[in-house]
Amino acid sequence: MQQQHGSGKTAVLVERIINKIVNEKIDIDKILVVTFTNAAASEMRSRVMEAIYKYLDKNPNDEHMQKQIILMGKSNICTIHSFCLEVIKNNFYEIDISPNFRIGDQTEIDLLKQEVLEDIFESKYESENEEFLRLINTYTNYRGDEILKELILKIYRFIGSSPFPEEWLNKKIEGFRINDIDFADSTWGKILIEEFKSELTLCILELKSIKRNLDKYIELDKFSRTICTDIENLEELQTNLDSWDKLYNIANEIKWETWPRDSKIVIEEKEISKEKRNSVKKKFNKIRDKILVTDSKAILKDLNAMYPIMKSLGNLVIEFSSKYQEEKKEKNIIDFNDIEHLALKLLVKKEDEKYIPTNVANAYKDKFVEILIDEYQDSNLVQEYILNAVSSGHNIFMVGDVKQSIYKFRQARPELFIDKYENYKTKEDISENENLKIQLFKNFRSRENILDITNLVFENIMSKKLGDIDYNEQEFLNLGANYEEPEEKVNYAGKTELLVVDLKEPEDAENEETENISDMMLESKLVAKRIQELINSKYQVFDKKVGYRDVKYKDIVILLRATLNLGPMYEKSLNDLNIPVFSDTGASYLESVEIQTIMSLLKIIDNPMQDIPLVSVLRSQIGRI
Repeated sequence: MQQQHGSGKTAVLVERIINKIVNEKIDIDKILVVTFTNAAASEMRSRVMEAIYKYLDKNPNDEHMQKQIILMGKSNICTIHSFCLEVIKNNFYEIDISPNFRIGDQTEIDLLKQEVLEDIFESKYESENEEFLRLINTYTNYRGDEILKELILKIYRFIGSSPFPEEWLNKKIEGFRINDIDFADSTWGKILIEEFKSELTLCILELKSIKRNLDKYIELDKFSRTICTDIENLEELQTNLDSWDKLYNIANEIKWETWPRDSKIVIEEKEISKEKRNSVKKKFNKIRDKILVTDSKAILKDLNAMYPIMKSLGNLVIEFSSKYQEEKKEKNIIDFNDIEHLALKLLVKKEDEKYIPTNVANAYKDKFVEILIDEYQDSNLVQEYILNAVSSGHNIFMVGDVKQSIYKFRQARPELFIDKYENYKTKEDISENENLKIQLFKNFRSRENILDITNLVFENIMSKKLGDIDYNEQEFLNLGANYEEPEEKVNYAGKTELLVVDLKEPEDAENEETENISDMMLESKLVAKRIQELINSKYQVFDKKVGYRDVKYKDIVILLRATLNLGPMYEKSLNDLNIPVFSDTGASYLESVEIQTIMSLLKIIDNPMQDIPLVSVLRSQIGRI
């Protein structure tokens, strides 16, 4: 296997494909290229075709390359879901599914889930099922059972990211049956101790900082000794993080010495240190009371008491899953999550407690000479099983960059990438039959000033613990693009700006009539104002076709973490300055500002006593108040 890391990933894949076709005379339909989105697949297909035509311009008589143009129509350059659909449609008879199935609409799927849940709950209520009633008493309140229903759906969605959901769920439930161990050695204990350790370390560092400041004054020696005692007490805790009971007992026995009193000493540092120490005490007590609530024996007893409840919950999730699948089969539909799981069912089977490729998988193994995976850092375990099942074991070529992994909330597994990145060998260190790692460090999309500020920020905030990788010089983004410099280095895109919004109110704010605006609204107004300044100042940007020219509105993009709530806010601020704007907020038609305004107008025509619709109309373009 080979694994890529860095920028220019698409270009690397295209070059790899062309190299296989030209030098090894492999047909394009013998290569499986898996991309992350349909747009990426389309771009890849286009770039491969362009590269083939470019080759034929120089070698017009190459019959093998001429053949590839014809084969492009049945090439496998697609998303993982497209590939899985092909596997399902070609082998539907193996898993007892109709060949004319369809993918259900999201609204249809959501309604079907709710119907299945309602039927299950109604049946359980009627039979007065004991396990079910225990769950009702545990998770619901007098308002209804919606909390339990939502919990079941959440668990069902989550376990869908596992290759074998029911097996994974049962294994985790069995984890509640633990006896005769120190809680510190359990999964939960390790997580809690790690959190406690992190906060404890911060407390010790802050106390040491206080002590350094006190040591500057001889008169404050007794105050410094008090801090020294505090540090010794907390450091003792650091040496007992391997045992829950020791940690619990020592932490709860800690007594903070009374701060010395000496009215004769008027050095300001004395009071500052006292306030800082109180802050540390408060922080320590908070984390202790949050985590170290009881001893190991009591916690294990609670966990074991939770086991039958977890078992009942797991059984309910599995029952829901089974009946949901039956309903989908009856309606001849599948949902988006089924695509990967049905393909996996066709490609992998369990034999002697091991998962091995099926005959279907072996047929694909014989077909594909090479498998190329784009954006590998966003793969999950299901996809890993699928692609390994159709691989010969030594023909997978992956490209990715773990620093670009943003889909962990969808259960992407960047650790799959990290494992290979740490264990694969570079060309200088590799020996026969080992996996090769090729590192790409150049970035071809950004100017040097953008790369410099990016490296500066992430060098200080990204680590193995936070971000899965240590962002050091080996991981830096290095300049690969070549931008011409303008003849006059004035007012052009060659510097990085950081704009800061000062939220402190002016001293005379109480004497002014100020509008109470949210922080984000202030930011949106600042951004709109800055865009207008760039346009008015004829800011220079580089255009590949004409070189440097005046900036246009279409050159500017505003990136937000989420657009649902912030998008309309930025739209308004930009519209207020007559700046043309397009915002892909993903809001439904009925949620748009225009429709909401008209809906409010209709409401007050019907009943003018409705305050909120009335204010909405008065504040809109209709009322202009």
